[in-house]
Amino acid sequence: MRCEKVQANKCIILIVCYMTTTGPLAQEENDKKYTTLERVVQEFSRFPVIVVGDMNGHVGILGEKVSENSHKLIDFCERNEFENLNVTIGNGLHTWEGKECKAAIDYVLVNDEARHHVREMYVDENEFDIDTDHRMLVLKYKWGGKEVMQEISSVKEKWCLKAANWEEIDID
Repeated sequence: MRCEKVQANKCIILIVCYMTTTGPLAQEENDKKYTTLERVVQEFSRFPVIVVGDMNGHVGILGEKVSENSHKLIDFCERNEFENLNVTIGNGLHTWEGKECKAAIDYVLVNDEARHHVREMYVDENEFDIDTDHRMLVLKYKWGGKEVMQEISSVKEKWCLKAANWEEIDID
């Protein structure tokens, strides 16, 4: 991934990710993912960076107990000075619903460079009909004088993430 020849005001870095929920290797796998994510956001810190995804963590938005994945998410945001838009400006609370349970586990995180362009972020609870148990995350973003509405869905794809060698991922 390279943006060095692109002017900083013409490039937005969008990162979509998924954190594992449970299992014997989940925390180790998530540690590796957060390490890689942190390397990428630090490499592109001069650009507007948006991280969106199913973080499978409860940060207390709905009054629930803060989970291990949430501690990792909160620590990542604090270390890298990212704002969790679900917490600060998100209009709508739960991002997932299933088995008579609602949870906020999908998030939009932005660095300061990206935050200046954000006009609105909300969790769609009724407007869009998508075939998933996750809610659509909607980000209204102003870029280059134009206001755009970016629909961000955190629908999970089936990728072979377990086979990835996270230490060997080269961001150059």
